[in-house]
Parts: sequence; C-alpha cells; structure tokens
Amino acid sequence: MRKGYVDVSHGQLHYWTAGKGPVLLCLHQASQDSTEYRALIAHLGAHATLIAFDLPGHGQSFDPPHEYGVPEYADALMQAMDQLTSEPFAVLGHHSGAVFALDMAARFKQRISRIILSGMSWRSAENTQALIAARAKRNVPVTEDGAFLSGMWRTYASLVGEGMPIDAALEPYLVNQLMRLRPYDAHHAVLAWDQSDALKAAPCPILLLQGDQDVFVVGQDKLMELLPGAQRCVIPGAGAFSFRDRPAAASAIIQEFLAGKGPAVA
Repeated sequence: MRKGYVDVSHGQLHYWTAGKGPVLLCLHQASQDSTEYRALIAHLGAHATLIAFDLPGHGQSFDPPHEYGVPEYADALMQAMDQLTSEPFAVLGHHSGAVFALDMAARFKQRISRIILSGMSWRSAENTQALIAARAKRNVPVTEDGAFLSGMWRTYASLVGEGMPIDAALEPYLVNQLMRLRPYDAHHAVLAWDQSDALKAAPCPILLLQGDQDVFVVGQDKLMELLPGAQRCVIPGAGAFSFRDRPAAASAIIQEFLAGKGPAVA
C-alpha cells in the first residue's frame, strides 16, 4: 500500500493505492474512511489497481468549506482521479459511496468503464423521511458518563456479518466516533439527492451488490427495474461492512465483473 495526497478545489484528498492491473476506484460509506477497503488488497490486488480515497470531510482528507451536495463530492473525486490516471476506470461504492459512484458514471461517461453499487438502496419519499428521523434520534450528545459511546457501540456490534468476532466492529466504530469532530455529515447529501436522473443516464455496465445481512439495504428489486441491464449478486454472511466481513467472497465477485464475465444474478 502506498499513501498520498491529491490537490482538488477546496483542499487535499488523502488516498492509498495498492495492486496491479486495471484501476478500481473504491468509495467508502459516509462516516467511515478508506480503511473500509483495506482487506480487499490481499484478494484483489493481483487483478486490479485499487485506489481508495478518504471522502471530503472524512479520514485524513480536507473539510469542505460548506456542506457539499452529491455532485460536489463526485466533482472532487473526479478532479483527483484526473491527476492519477488518464485511462477509463471502474468504480466501487458502498452505501453512500455507491451514490457518488452512480453520479460519477452518469456525468463523466467517458471516464467510467464500470460501476459496482454495493449496498445501494432505492427509497420512497416516505421511507427517506423515516430514515432521516431515525438518524436524528441516534445523534445523541456527548455526555460525561460516556453513555453515548456504549449506545453507538451496541449499534455497531449488531452490524457485523455472520460468524464474525465482535471485535470486527471495533475499527469502523472508532472511525465513526472520530466523525463527531467533523463539521458535516455526508448522509445528509445522499438522502437529499434525487437519484432518478442518474439512474436513467448511467450508460456503463452495472453490478448491484449486497450483503445478505446488511440491514440498511432496501429496494434493490426496484433498482433492478430502473436499471434493466444491471446484474445483481448477494454476498452470503456479509453485513453492513461487507468488505471487512467477507473480503474473499466480495473480491471473487468483483474480479469476475471487472473481467466482463459477470456474476450469477441473484
């Protein structure tokens, strides 16, 4: 793994790269960072050059000067990628990262060869508002007794995949807690974004991926209707942190898709 920074309009994006072969840009979910994809290196690094950024406002990347919308996140990522490669590249995004990947594919058609939308959901307006309300309830204040820490730990401990040790939740939990120090939450941008135009515009091959125990995923059947040429695959035993839980299984699926073979539709 090699680490570095790339200058974009409002600051510096931190990234790491590893492996060899065609480029695969990896976009983590909101409130996490690029460590989400570290476990893929051992399984996928012989087949692809992985590039993983800390999104603006995450990890070691800059804090935006204002609350970004989805296109601004995508613009910053494309500015960075234009400096790292001149060739078309594939994009893998998980949860919020999948939304940014979709927007990139819809607007930068000549640059994106394939996209993998992992854990992406289609939500009705009512479901979106319910999720916004639920997130507001989880935003508990810092307290002297530390109860806010134990409450969030219980949430994260419930999200690991089948058969995974409880300490598998520790790193994503700690990354999430550090996000309390950042000024903006990328979930807001994702939940406010109307994805309908991008779903119609994305021209490249698309894979919908999902951990079968990922409690945050809803509406992928609807996404398949809206993306009639897409493929879909489910990772058995994977939860909300699919690429930490099941890196070997996820890498095998990704490798086939990048090679143009396509996984079995599930």
